Amino acid sequence: MFRLFDRRRNEAARGASSRVQEAANASARDLLPPLVIEAERIARQIRMGVHGQRRAGTGEDFWQYRPAEPHEPAARIDWRQSARGDTYWVREREAEAAQQILFWRDPSASMDWRSSAALPTKRDRATLCTLALAAAALQGGERAGLLTGPEAGRHFGGVHAFPRLAESLMTQQDDAPAPEATLMRPWGHAVLVSDFLWPPEQMESVLQGFAARPARLELLCVLDPAELALPYSGRVRFEGLEETAALTLSAVEDLAPAYDAAMRAHLDALRIIAGRHRAALTLHHTDQSPLPALLALHARLTGGKTLA
Repeated sequence: MFRLFDRRRNEAARGASSRVQEAANASARDLLPPLVIEAERIARQIRMGVHGQRRAGTGEDFWQYRPAEPHEPAARIDWRQSARGDTYWVREREAEAAQQILFWRDPSASMDWRSSAALPTKRDRATLCTLALAAAALQGGERAGLLTGPEAGRHFGGVHAFPRLAESLMTQQDDAPAPEATLMRPWGHAVLVSDFLWPPEQMESVLQGFAARPARLELLCVLDPAELALPYSGRVRFEGLEETAALTLSAVEDLAPAYDAAMRAHLDALRIIAGRHRAALTLHHTDQSPLPALLALHARLTGGKTLA
């Protein structure tokens, strides 16, 4: 009788503790910025899963058959396959391991721009995409971290680490350094998110560092629609965001063909430089849903494997 009472009391205590923890988690979620909450929502649609290591192990996917060894436990033998001949076969599974992914979101002032109040700034959209991918990685059992900040290069695991990672990203200063490839671990992954409106020599310098290491690099290029096709006409004053002088132009519509050609040339050069350094490029416009671009990037990171 006393044992039964103690067990019920312990179960009640555990239940109360669980309810307190759930309430604390809900309170913490309420304090998160809407951008972080939206990133978690998108992450649930692009959850990253475990990834095959192309060797036998303890995963879930079939890897190969091998002949049974002497004294092989009967439970390990695939009787259906073995019934086709005179050899006993063992069905091996593919080994799986968590990926290690580091993220970098361009902190420069030029990202804090939008052509219309109805659109998000490039910074906000880049932050959303970065956090969504990081949350998906953590939800899928991967390890994620940042390439800048006080904990640059450190990988976190578990969904509980997401608020900490999100806070570190969202409090990043505009003068944060460029991504450092030296922080990458062997065979890790890096995702750089920016508008990449950089001079070719800057792109070369950044990508060379990653190409010199055994790492996979993904580039997510976030652009405002007004940067892709010049929509203005008449006399327009353009103001710089990074200590550059203002520029006033007349009859801007006459410059549209030349601008379009220059932008296409820039994007083509960006793709060529990325390909030369074994990096993949995904283009995203801020007037579109981020999900298609994130799904394409996610498919490359996971080798096309997703979780149900």
